[in-house]
Amino acid sequence: MSFRERVWPYLPESVRYLSLDLLGVLAAVFVAALAVTVPVVSETPLRAVVTFPFLLFVPGYSFVAAVFPAAETRDEVEASHRQLSNVERVTLSLGSSVAIVPLFGFALNFTPWGFRLVPMLAALGLFSVVCVGLAATRRSKLPEERRFSPPVSRWYRGFRNEFVPHRTQTDAALNVALAAMVLLAVASVGYVLVDQQNGERYTELYLLTENDDGRLVTDGYPTELTATQSRSLVVGVRNHEHEQMSYTVVTKLQRVRSGGGSTTVVEEERLDRFGVALASNESTRQRRVLTPSLTGDRLRLTVSLYRGDGAENPETGEAYRRTHLWVNVTAPS
Repeated sequence: MSFRERVWPYLPESVRYLSLDLLGVLAAVFVAALAVTVPVVSETPLRAVVTFPFLLFVPGYSFVAAVFPAAETRDEVEASHRQLSNVERVTLSLGSSVAIVPLFGFALNFTPWGFRLVPMLAALGLFSVVCVGLAATRRSKLPEERRFSPPVSRWYRGFRNEFVPHRTQTDAALNVALAAMVLLAVASVGYVLVDQQNGERYTELYLLTENDDGRLVTDGYPTELTATQSRSLVVGVRNHEHEQMSYTVVTKLQRVRSGGGSTTVVEEERLDRFGVALASNESTRQRRVLTPSLTGDRLRLTVSLYRGDGAENPETGEAYRRTHLWVNVTAPS
């Protein structure tokens, strides 16, 4: 008894109706997941070659498979319930993907994961797997002759008619060249649209405070400080450089003089310094305790971010990112 004969009867009925197209969808989800998680692939243009066709076709195809489980019928009696032809199925799959992908992107934009490639593929992969389950279940409830199954044999014969029994070598060469150009176009467009290495590289630096409810917010910053008394401030850094980065963050309290269209630092003291290493798209929020000793009105509390791990003094160069607050510091009573 073969493995199929021993195992097949014990599988759920819907699983037994996973035809080649549904198995292909599951395989595409698995390959796309590998393309964005395995470093040897995710750090190369191959990631775009895999993920762009996935985004373009797989979510829409799985959705169409769930909605239209039956094969095309030409029976005039069932004309009012006519199912999709193969061409219509492919066309509708492309159109559905164009509609589904932006909807998922819009929804992810309001989640903690944000509108990024990995969360997008994870959500679309889960959606596709659910649709495959629905499609298999609905197909299992149809008579065998009405279930949709991709006409692989017919497609293979058509391929052989185009390439193998060619009338001339020129016709075969043109067909091969055309197929190669299509594959190259898909790969090129996918690389431009999906590969994050072509995206903008930057680092976020921001300040947060804690409100009365204990939530971190971007307002209500301290403006009145007392010398020798500590106040806390949360410093946030997010890496969008598409590679691991090391940063040094320095906080200074500065007395400045403005004039002639420029600002000059007259006196300053360093209140805090820390280093942090972040992977691509990783962020950190660190609560820092600041204890000023410099007093005066309208002092500039400057937070500067430098690229580097602090092995050398980064403050000798220009800060990569900088933000500041204006504060008044009074002497203790």
